[in-house]
Amino acid sequence: MIDQNFIGRKVARGEEALERVRANFGNLTVEQINWKPAKERWSIAECLEHLLIADKCYFKDLAEISNGSYEMTFWEKYSPFSSLLGNLLKENMKEKVKRKMVTQKMITPLPTTYDISLLSQYAANLTRFIDLVSKCAGADLDRTIIGSPMIGWVTYSLRDALEFLFEHEHRHINQAIEVMRDERFPKAERENVKWESSFPR
Repeated sequence: MIDQNFIGRKVARGEEALERVRANFGNLTVEQINWKPAKERWSIAECLEHLLIADKCYFKDLAEISNGSYEMTFWEKYSPFSSLLGNLLKENMKEKVKRKMVTQKMITPLPTTYDISLLSQYAANLTRFIDLVSKCAGADLDRTIIGSPMIGWVTYSLRDALEFLFEHEHRHINQAIEVMRDERFPKAERENVKWESSFPR
């Protein structure tokens, strides 16, 4: 089914995510965005890097769907599990965390110190993602089935994918905001370079 209203709502969710990142992290320093509450937990930078990698995994399929060149594989066409798996991912990847999920290796951020340019890279990546989604307004969201970039046999409808991907975006933005709320979060120092100067307006 073609559902331009649904696409419009997802685009709005993406734009909301972009604004939340700008508002919450635009004035932070390099030290702050790389600070971790604990060794096994992610920094703000790692949360954003994870989202950047995950969103980019869908660029190829979205671009092909938008220009009409997308062709489903045999498994995508006939998998009996697409609806079940789509519903499962929508339930498990909601913005409000009910249970933690194991992050697939290919979208796990590297344990490194991230440069100040990461915020502008994230913003450009999300802007591209939103643009590709907006161009899928003429696609049949329920009959277009795509495969998970992480797990080959997992398939789901384009509608379900867009539903859980934007929930996933806000889920990890919330995670990054929680890092800021930690009482040990470092205070900004005047001499530190801030991200604000690199965030596209």
